[in-house]
Amino acid sequence: MASYLSDFSPSSNTLRPRAHLNTDAQSLCLDGEWFFRLAKDITDFSENFADPDFVANQFREISVPSCWQLLDLDNPESFSKPVYTNSKFPIPLPGSEEKPLVPDANPTGEYLKRFNLPESFRNQKVVIRFLGVDSCFALWCNGNYIGHAKGSRLTSEFDLTDAVREGENVIAVRVHQFCDSTFLEDQDMWWLSGIFRSVELLARPNTAALDDIFIKTSYDHETGSATLFVEATASGHVQIPELELTGLTNEILDIPEVKPWTAETPYLYDATVATASEQVKIRIGFRSIKIAGDKLLVNGQPVLLCGVNRHEWHPETGRSLDHKTMLQDVLLMKRHNINAVRTSHYPPHPDFLDLCDEYGLWVIVENDLETHGFQHERWL
Repeated sequence: MASYLSDFSPSSNTLRPRAHLNTDAQSLCLDGEWFFRLAKDITDFSENFADPDFVANQFREISVPSCWQLLDLDNPESFSKPVYTNSKFPIPLPGSEEKPLVPDANPTGEYLKRFNLPESFRNQKVVIRFLGVDSCFALWCNGNYIGHAKGSRLTSEFDLTDAVREGENVIAVRVHQFCDSTFLEDQDMWWLSGIFRSVELLARPNTAALDDIFIKTSYDHETGSATLFVEATASGHVQIPELELTGLTNEILDIPEVKPWTAETPYLYDATVATASEQVKIRIGFRSIKIAGDKLLVNGQPVLLCGVNRHEWHPETGRSLDHKTMLQDVLLMKRHNINAVRTSHYPPHPDFLDLCDEYGLWVIVENDLETHGFQHERWL
């Protein structure tokens, strides 16, 4: 068994978490057809499958992103089917004095993707981004082991700069249905596995890169004035054309008057943050939030949250949702006067949060953690 399946480490060699940004830096989408094989357990792995010269005769094609349990729903011989649980785990629980054990009967997807490195990526840092993989995966590039990651609904990024080469490259990913973090993801849901969100190759500038940005705003509902602070990993310029605002990152910018954001009038300003190497587009809303006694005040006015729980789910694609499906969910909520959504029980796709900003929904974002299947107090 691969040691990382049960060593309690959240990851190895992943890059620091950061914001999901709309940048003009070069990128290459790796979605589409991959070669795929499903191993029934730890004794069934393909030997040397990460080798660049590996011949995938026993592999089939699979569309990424997707969930592999939905491939053979009509095949009674399939050993990996969709399973729904509420509080129970799909694998045996450890005793009160034992650590979580990952079963040997652990269906594992082996993925292979060949791609040509774009000429525009030369002399830049090369990063691969996985938006969601369930539940644990290990990554190789051209036969070189890169690292592993857990946390199925979290973005994972790896530095491939020293592993990629000019011309054709091979990415190999081994995705395990169960690992030790399975015991932290008991989220009252259908258990589905695979690379279920997009994969992307990113070219990152060597200098003046906007690797991360954090927006801080304030709004005075009595005067209509606001402030903006753009915290960035590189010094750059901030512009909001509609407000005729130009300033610098990492400085407080005073704005005499803005239109406020509310769930009923979700006004957003188009802004850019730019350096000599990169430009990022951001949509910014201004609002104030305050709790006064038993009231939630937004821009000085009391607001009652009328919300729903939302799983990422589609009857045909499982947890792999396209932008159209996410938009349909948001519009359905708005048509029924819903103004808040709880992302039960994990972080959603980044595009969903952007849609909530655009159409006007308050979001209660949950982290990727739920363990209500445990019965032993010592595990609490």
